[in-house]
Amino acid sequence: MQTLTRKDIFRLRRAMASVHNDSFFTNFRRLLRGRLPFDTFLMMRFDVGARPTLLGSWKVSGTLPPHVLGAYFEGAYRLDPFYQFDTVPPRGGLYRMSDIAPDRFYASEYFQQYFQQIGLRDEIGLLAPLPSGGMAHLSFSRLDHGCPYKRREVQCLHHYSPILLELLVTHCATTRPAGPQTHPHPAALQDLILTEMNQTLPTALTRREAQIAALVLQGHSNASAAVMLSISRETVKVHRRNLYAKLDISSPGALFTMLRHLL
Repeated sequence: MQTLTRKDIFRLRRAMASVHNDSFFTNFRRLLRGRLPFDTFLMMRFDVGARPTLLGSWKVSGTLPPHVLGAYFEGAYRLDPFYQFDTVPPRGGLYRMSDIAPDRFYASEYFQQYFQQIGLRDEIGLLAPLPSGGMAHLSFSRLDHGCPYKRREVQCLHHYSPILLELLVTHCATTRPAGPQTHPHPAALQDLILTEMNQTLPTALTRREAQIAALVLQGHSNASAAVMLSISRETVKVHRRNLYAKLDISSPGALFTMLRHLL
């Protein structure tokens, strides 16, 4: 799969020629889909202080419920592993969701109530820093009726990822994050939790407890949260126990239900 056919070269030339205009998204999709099948194809920007900006979307007819994208851009993106991933190298990278998701992501309420409802089977994404400081993101996924990406398919994508990333960055860097799909939304999830809960609780949450709440919602275990916050696992347990006591809950599911309106 690492040898370009004449059709591949034709599709690549069309994608390169259209990198600065509206036909790039379609040509880029055709370039990738000529090598491997997928059911959804999304291109967006992640910019600091704003909700993600959708630059293009495509899906196989009838595969996604109509509300899915709306729910994502309203707030579900806050728990998206690709949105949360912050160790992207300067030249970008290609990632499988299972490789970057928190250790308890697939057991999280977010995965069960969002991803399982849309029937996601496997997702791969390109992430690349932009000169402006934002992040370009390309996502292509397979749903339940298909099979997960095979090892040789992922290896092929990694082989060609420098070209794909260069095309993605060149296009997204010239696309301004403006229009009706970009809304100011500067608050981090932990800040939203802290503000919301401290307006309603008799005993205020600490900032650390709000951080723990955000990490639990994202699918982090106590051990993973400890690494993220550079504290001990036992300290995380104490904060989590205090958090649950103040909210009068006893499980991640109850936490998700209580805070779902923030997403």
